[in-house]
Amino acid sequence: MNILLDMKMYLSFIISGNLVTVALIGAYLWHHRDDETLNTFFFGKCIQLVAWIVAVFRSGTFDLVAISLANSLLFVGYALDAVALLKLTRSYGKSSYRTCLWITILSILGFNLILIFYNQFNLRVVFASLSLAALLVLPIYRMVQGKNHSLLMHLMGYLYLALLGSFLGRAMMVLFMYHALEPGTLSASFIYGFTFITLNLSMILGGTGFILLLKEMTDRELVRLANYDDLTQTLNRRAFFARTKQYLEQYTKKQQKLSFLLFDVDQFKCINDTHGHDVGDRVLRDLSRRIYGLMETDQLLSRFGGDEFAILMPGMDEEQSAVSAERIRSEIANAEIDLLDKTLRYTISIGLLTIRPNRFTDVENLYISCDNALYDAKKNGKNSVHRGQYQDEL
Repeated sequence: MNILLDMKMYLSFIISGNLVTVALIGAYLWHHRDDETLNTFFFGKCIQLVAWIVAVFRSGTFDLVAISLANSLLFVGYALDAVALLKLTRSYGKSSYRTCLWITILSILGFNLILIFYNQFNLRVVFASLSLAALLVLPIYRMVQGKNHSLLMHLMGYLYLALLGSFLGRAMMVLFMYHALEPGTLSASFIYGFTFITLNLSMILGGTGFILLLKEMTDRELVRLANYDDLTQTLNRRAFFARTKQYLEQYTKKQQKLSFLLFDVDQFKCINDTHGHDVGDRVLRDLSRRIYGLMETDQLLSRFGGDEFAILMPGMDEEQSAVSAERIRSEIANAEIDLLDKTLRYTISIGLLTIRPNRFTDVENLYISCDNALYDAKKNGKNSVHRGQYQDEL
């Protein structure tokens, strides 16, 4: 069978697959046009689709123009794929933008210089393969090296690494076996078959793989929105209580103590009334940021609503929790927020509770008891820490 015919058949298959991918993503984007990552990926696939169409129908007088256009579009399309992957890994910034941009520019420029001054098939294939591989290096590194990435992200990183290896393998085979690329030979069939496998792997990863990663990212964002306060990036009340129940069960089995802090900003209503709610929001963000800096990894911080916050300190007894609570109070008392014409200082009052939980310990009662301690701290002059007693022990 004619090798050129085989290659056109391969490319037609790739075009069909990309066309289906573009159609499905386009239908999804019709109602999700604000998804920047998916938009980037979609436009990349559209450009790649055009590139493959130009490649499969090139012939005649404008053959060189078609080769130039097809490969230039392919570089741009893969660059957009790389950008979309970097956005998925949350590592897309100015430096990665410049890296992708320069690789794309140099790839287009270098390929066209080869096409104009030294037009040989093997050199074009080698350069194009190395350029496409170069565009994948940074996204692969981000996917494989990320410590907090999911198993799916790591797996996709290694699959893209296999794709990069395929591009490099194709480049090496064409470079060293070019003399064997006569139509009908076994070597030619093997190389073209290897090319088809590479393109097919690229299509699968660029379609199914990317969509799975995007869905995983979307699911994570939904979980975050359901569990975290958007203003302060702390746990919301529902999520805090759910996790506190888990800790209560664990520490009941361990027969170890844990401590619970409840606090709010002194005269917060006055801050809002005097300086505006925007400044009030700045106070809450500053408060949560400073407290996060003082917390240990297993502790929980939550915003219950308004200016009321809670901290769970697993494993901390009376003495340890008192030291931590005083450290938090002191840190906030020394905090300053720069306004246009002056500096704003604020303080907090803290209710503190330490218990050794048992199977009858209730989260709501824990909150009520600590709220009573917070009330006493307010009554005693604010900017203070007051230790309470769990109501079941009264």
